[in-house]
Amino acid sequence: MYMWLEEDVQEEIDLAKLQGLEATRKAINTWNHNESLNWQLMEISNATANKLLQGDFKTFKELEEFSRRDIDDTGFNNIEILYREIKDTSNDKLICIIETLFIDE
Repeated sequence: MYMWLEEDVQEEIDLAKLQGLEATRKAINTWNHNESLNWQLMEISNATANKLLQGDFKTFKELEEFSRRDIDDTGFNNIEILYREIKDTSNDKLICIIETLFIDE
């Protein structure tokens, strides 16, 4: 993929983040057909958000597992995280980068 396209898409996502959750949702849906530009939104509970902000998760998988269990117990609290996955070319593993935390929109 051309680097300029990735930069343009990132700029579009960054502008959408300033406009809120729905604008961000529309922007990522525009680009998610492209496998190398993979942003996702994930609903999380208040407890999961607190643990995330405190740095209690060592991996994204830990965050997902805790969130899944916690949501089963408590439900959602109108909190979503925007994250993207990129492939580490040195070992072919996916890296998840949390870009934004949306609260009570």
